[in-house]
Amino acid sequence: MEHRLDEWITVTLRDGATVRAKVAGAGPPLLLLGNMVSWEFWYNQIPFFAQHYRVIAPAYRGQPIPGVSTLDALTDDVPDLLHALGYEQALLMGHSIGAMVLARLMETKPEVASAVVLANGFLQLRLLPVALHRLLHPLQPRLVPLLWRLYPRMPWFVRQLTAFGFLWGAQLIFLHHEPDREKRIMFYSYTDTSDASMIMRLGAALDYHAPPDLSRATMPVLVVSSGSDHWMHLWEAKQLVALLPRGEQHVFPGIGHMSPMIVPDDFNRVVLCFLRRVAAAS
Repeated sequence: MEHRLDEWITVTLRDGATVRAKVAGAGPPLLLLGNMVSWEFWYNQIPFFAQHYRVIAPAYRGQPIPGVSTLDALTDDVPDLLHALGYEQALLMGHSIGAMVLARLMETKPEVASAVVLANGFLQLRLLPVALHRLLHPLQPRLVPLLWRLYPRMPWFVRQLTAFGFLWGAQLIFLHHEPDREKRIMFYSYTDTSDASMIMRLGAALDYHAPPDLSRATMPVLVVSSGSDHWMHLWEAKQLVALLPRGEQHVFPGIGHMSPMIVPDDFNRVVLCFLRRVAAAS
C-alpha cells in the first residue's frame, strides 16, 4: 500500500457506519485507541511513532448496533477497520477505555494483535467499593439504556461538572505538571465529542464489569501503570499482568491516570523499546 505521510481517512464499517482516522508515517501498522477524548489524546504519540510505524488513530463510532453491546461493537470495529485498510494484524495500543476495548479483543479475537500495549488499562471497571461491587456488578450494563435516554438531555454545564468530578477531579489532572496545551485538549475534545459517540464509550466502560479471560492472548503485552492512578491501582494492574501468558509491566511512579499525556517522552521511549524487542524476537 502507498501512503501519504500525514492524512485523514474515512472508513466505512460493516454496518455502514463511518469513522474518521488520523494516519501518519509508514511501516508496520500501529493502531491507537484513545480514551474519552478519542484520537486527539495521542497528539504527543502520533508524530513520534510515525517515524517508525504506520500510525492509525481512529475516532470511535457514533452509532450503536442493534442487539450488540457497546463494548462488543467497539471491539469488532478494530479488525473491521484494519481489514478495510488492507491489514489482517497490527500492533495495538489503547489507553483507559481504549485499553478496555483491546482487552475484550484479546479475549475474543486475539489473532488480530501481533503485540499490545495497555496504557492505564483496567482489570474491570468498578463504580462501587469492592464489597458492593461483588454484589451489584451485574447491574452495570443495565445502566447503558438509561445512559442513552438521559445523557443527551443533560445540560452542557452538568456534563462538565460530572466529567470534572469523575475524571479530572478524581485524577487530579490539573495538579500535575502537564503543559496547558494538554489541559485544553482534554477539555475541548471532550466537550466537542458528539453525544452518541460519548455514550458509546461510557457504555463500553459499563460493559467492562468483570475481568476478561486472557488465556488465549499469547501475544506480547505491555501493561503501563501509574503509581497514583486512582482508577487502576497497582495491585489491580499486577493482577491484570498475571492473567496474560506473555505480560509485562512498567510503572510510572507518582503520576495519575493520563500517563501518555503527563510523561509523553518517557512513555514513548518505554513503548518503543517494547515494540522493538517484540520485532527482534519475531
